[in-house]
Amino acid sequence: MKLKFGVASLIIMLTLVFKSNAQQDPQFSQNMHNKLLFNPAYAGMNDGICVYTIARQQWVGFEGRPETYLFGGHGTFIIPGINLRSGGGLVITGDALGQMHFTSIKASYSAHIPLNLIASDIGYLGIGFSAGWLQFGLGNNWRSTNPYFSDPSIPDEGFQSSAFDMDLGLYYKTNRMFIGASLTHLNGASFADSGPGLANQFPNNPAVVDYNTSFSMKSHLFVMGGYDFPLPNPLFVLKPSVFVKSDLVSAQVDVNALVEYNNFIWGGLSYRYIDAVAVMAGVNWEPGTIPGTLRTGYAYDVTTNKLASGSNGSHEIFVQYCLKLKQKSPVSRHKSVRFL
Repeated sequence: MKLKFGVASLIIMLTLVFKSNAQQDPQFSQNMHNKLLFNPAYAGMNDGICVYTIARQQWVGFEGRPETYLFGGHGTFIIPGINLRSGGGLVITGDALGQMHFTSIKASYSAHIPLNLIASDIGYLGIGFSAGWLQFGLGNNWRSTNPYFSDPSIPDEGFQSSAFDMDLGLYYKTNRMFIGASLTHLNGASFADSGPGLANQFPNNPAVVDYNTSFSMKSHLFVMGGYDFPLPNPLFVLKPSVFVKSDLVSAQVDVNALVEYNNFIWGGLSYRYIDAVAVMAGVNWEPGTIPGTLRTGYAYDVTTNKLASGSNGSHEIFVQYCLKLKQKSPVSRHKSVRFL
């Protein structure tokens, strides 16, 4: 009971402390199903092998709206010799907003250390890191009220640049609860380009200037936590959670509440402060013809800020397939009565 109160208090405190602000990283409503993207320590915490994909169309109705596509996978394994339970994962993300687009490929590793805070609820503490490649690009299909070629921060012909990127994270999980924290973009990847652009074509036009543009990733802090509360009817489970995103200056908070029936059908709501209310629903299905579980989900965001006048909401589809690994049975040794 003390642990339940502590988790609930943490969720309330985080909700009150942080305020809303835009972030550089892509936004998802079903963040409880997408922990690997934000925290490398989650890799392999599923006790098996999982692959998943997410597609999101945000603020439908606006030209140049955010569009995000993700493919990820992770699994559990044991390092022989030292018998260390571990997890490994890979996430590929494509994110576009207007003329800006990001592509990232990151590999993750997490070491799982047994840590039982509650005797009846076995837990693991994951310590993880991820590293990979991040590409940032700008297009050249600009439409503006003022000539963009007179702005030195806008590359006339567009550009692409790549950089190394890395993250660190901690994640603690039991059968009923989870809590994690991570720091992303630790090395502050930067992208820059310069050149004459259209100035070569119009050397006598003082309005056409050379461009010198740059963009840098800021380190972000992600905090997540949740607990599964069995309801009086044992077929129903309430799953509240919180997800906090911060650039260490300001932050945005998602508060989620899902109800799952018989480990089969689930649904709920998510509230993102000064941004949106999301309605979510999905199904967990075990086909029977093949091993494993197929999990699908859909979220529809109702915009609650000033963009609501032009937005038809946001759509997000989630599909995941997980295969549980068989646990090896312990080896039993017995002495024979013939050799006592």
